[in-house]
Amino acid sequence: MKIYPYTSQTLRELGVRSWINARNWSTNIGGNWLDDRVLSAMNEVAKTFVDMHELQAKVDVKVAKLCKADEAHVTIGAGASIEMAVAGCMAMNDFGKWNSIPQTNTMRNEVLLPRGHNINYTPQWSAAGAKTVEYGIAGTLRSFKKELEAAITEKTCCLAYTFSYNNVPRGIIPFEDIVEIGKKYQLPVVVDAASELPPVSNLQKFLDLGADIVCFSGGKAIQAPNNTGMLLGKGKGVSIIKAIRAHTFPNYGWSRGHKISKEQLIGFMVALDIFIKEGDQKYEHQYRMAEYLLDQLSGISGVIATIIPNDGNHFEHNMMPKVPRVKLEWDKQELGISAEDLDHWMQKDNPPVFLRNIHYYNYYNNLEWRLIDTYFLRSPEEEIIVERILQFFQQGSK
Repeated sequence: MKIYPYTSQTLRELGVRSWINARNWSTNIGGNWLDDRVLSAMNEVAKTFVDMHELQAKVDVKVAKLCKADEAHVTIGAGASIEMAVAGCMAMNDFGKWNSIPQTNTMRNEVLLPRGHNINYTPQWSAAGAKTVEYGIAGTLRSFKKELEAAITEKTCCLAYTFSYNNVPRGIIPFEDIVEIGKKYQLPVVVDAASELPPVSNLQKFLDLGADIVCFSGGKAIQAPNNTGMLLGKGKGVSIIKAIRAHTFPNYGWSRGHKISKEQLIGFMVALDIFIKEGDQKYEHQYRMAEYLLDQLSGISGVIATIIPNDGNHFEHNMMPKVPRVKLEWDKQELGISAEDLDHWMQKDNPPVFLRNIHYYNYYNNLEWRLIDTYFLRSPEEEIIVERILQFFQQGSK
């Protein structure tokens, strides 16, 4: 077994194992690993004190400039960004309304969401006291414009849209039509694009397409602290984000539960700067790693190994970020081995390995499958993964 350098003595003393992440940036497995440059900046600011109002404002200005947005606001995660965006759409610059959140009955408090965009993160749209109103018919887009316009009332505060590989493909509403209707009714369009990086250009893409506010995660591809995120704004989003900054932490009120630290703010800013400069360069390295994995695993009897480049031409989902992955497929009846058996095998020894096991209904066939994500792999992790998988299929799940 290869010596594994990325382990934690502190975790070991707790009896907690350090894992290899071949799954991607799931919050449930810690999000990502932090670059030493990010940790250094966080450690430096941790030893001092600062006016948090000034720091938040200056970091927001820097982030907006880096992302070529008209406004920005750093938060404690994409979920918090969605909550704050909706709160801003409801309360605007009204202190009294901000002070009454999450009691919003007197406000425009309805968020309109396409039915096919109802995913496991949908509760964030109503977490500030709003009401989520779904529209559309699952599986068809023929009449969604009429359904959306029929759902708009004097209580509507914004139109929500989710760019995510969790969306059911047949339920994805054309975004340009949402923008068109938002403009027609003077309603802000708020986008959840938490996991839509890389490429770096996506930082501007959704604003350029007409979104007023876009929410991104910092704890995924940007590789900032796992509990960070941001709002980017343009058009109507500029005044909304200004209101958010003026009425949320470090101010008092509803957002006290969304407190962000000086270390998080600085860590996010530095990580974002690195991502913008270097993020797109990682793909070539990741693809070479995928080719290595494919070369090493292609000879397994009964197993089909392929690379999914997720490059816009060949991808798992049309909203999947640009991250190459290796897919392994096999017939459970023929080999007598399930995907869950492989999961258990990969996790039983040190270091344990997380494989990507998001369900896409088996890619419309009856084969077992697992994915190896390359985004966070560091040498010699790819060698450990190969060794472990080869042992599994040679010896079975016993």
